[in-house]
Amino acid sequence: MKELSLHILDIGENSVRGDGKNITIEVLEDLQQDTLVIRIVDDGRGIPPEMLKTIKNPFTTSRTMRKVGLGIPFLNDTCMMCGGKLDIQSTVGVGTTVTARMQHSNIDRPPLGDVPATLMTLFASHPEICFTYHYSWRDKEGNGDEFEISTQDLDEILEGVPLSTPSVYVWVQEFLADNMKAVRGEGE
Repeated sequence: MKELSLHILDIGENSVRGDGKNITIEVLEDLQQDTLVIRIVDDGRGIPPEMLKTIKNPFTTSRTMRKVGLGIPFLNDTCMMCGGKLDIQSTVGVGTTVTARMQHSNIDRPPLGDVPATLMTLFASHPEICFTYHYSWRDKEGNGDEFEISTQDLDEILEGVPLSTPSVYVWVQEFLADNMKAVRGEGE
């Protein structure tokens, strides 16, 4: 995948298919430690141990419509190519945590991509699920900030107006983008 945000979308959709009702998406950029961490945590049905052992293999998938699943193997390859690793922890009946860690400055690291658009795709497509997004940024001196919002927070702000409403969709996407820029100290 050309952008890491597409991996976020893929893993987020996996969490939805796994019956997650509360899904947390974290993006942690730490230039001082030279790391980029993407973590997605859900409270879904979990992955059976026998499947977890082979989940990084493209021929391991829970889908019945096709015999391959490329999202996890591609993300694993990206992490390894960028001096990092992909870790998947899961407990049946409890949920799954997918942590992708890579060297931030690695020349092979794909760009983060349009995270606000990815989030809005997930938020608007699955209004029954509580998504939480946490973004953290640290510069080379260790200074930084963070931002967190949930669909529950947005629902309260919007007083129940659906996130799929076109004007709301655009506003929330811009809100996410503006807050990510502010955390990075851009546009001040």
